[in-house]
Amino acid sequence: MSEVVLITGGARRLGSVMAQSLLQKGYRVVVHYHTSEAAAFELQRIHGAKIIQGDLSIPAAVEPLFREALTVYGVIDHVINNASCFERGTVGELTLEAYQRMMNLHTTAPLFLSKALYHHLLERGRTGSIINIVDTRVSKPTASRVGYYLSKSALLEQTKVLAVALGPTLRVNAVSPGAVLSNGDEAYFKTMRRILPLGRTGTAEEVAEAALYLLEADFVSGIELPVDGGQKLL
Repeated sequence: MSEVVLITGGARRLGSVMAQSLLQKGYRVVVHYHTSEAAAFELQRIHGAKIIQGDLSIPAAVEPLFREALTVYGVIDHVINNASCFERGTVGELTLEAYQRMMNLHTTAPLFLSKALYHHLLERGRTGSIINIVDTRVSKPTASRVGYYLSKSALLEQTKVLAVALGPTLRVNAVSPGAVLSNGDEAYFKTMRRILPLGRTGTAEEVAEAALYLLEADFVSGIELPVDGGQKLL
């Protein structure tokens, strides 16, 4: 049987493209969504993904969600921690509630999903992998999204820690997209097309290719794979 991948936040944008790409490659895919119900059902109807709903910003919801995902096929081989909230906020604007929400979603949920997958596979004598979707700009953050960059930076460090802690049962890697999907800031994308070493911005499909590589790269663990057109070099 083909391997099973759970993708968090997989109903829209990058998550949806990764789900479709993996389905086309023969993987069985379980897509988690929070509020994007219509998009999730469309992904299920058209492409055959299985879907589950849950709020990963609530720590107590993480393990029940993993157990629900397990009921779909009876096994999970890989988790792609993609769920995200791209919230603005300077240090002065950052509230404790917003900070905790972003840390829960970007760091706590991936940690405990990784732990759950580790125990699930260890009990069965199987191996698998975790892919954390980070952001190439965590190495050069701006002051406008403090909570976002703090939590994504923590996820990148978590990738390295868990690669050691969970091996050899799990390989743990990160993909860091650059200018791939616009949130409406066309001026930023125009600048990126001008200054990036590759002279263009990227596509969600190119991020999906990187994720597919890491799913199948059996001797790769603990790395960050930037998909950013050379942005980290600037």
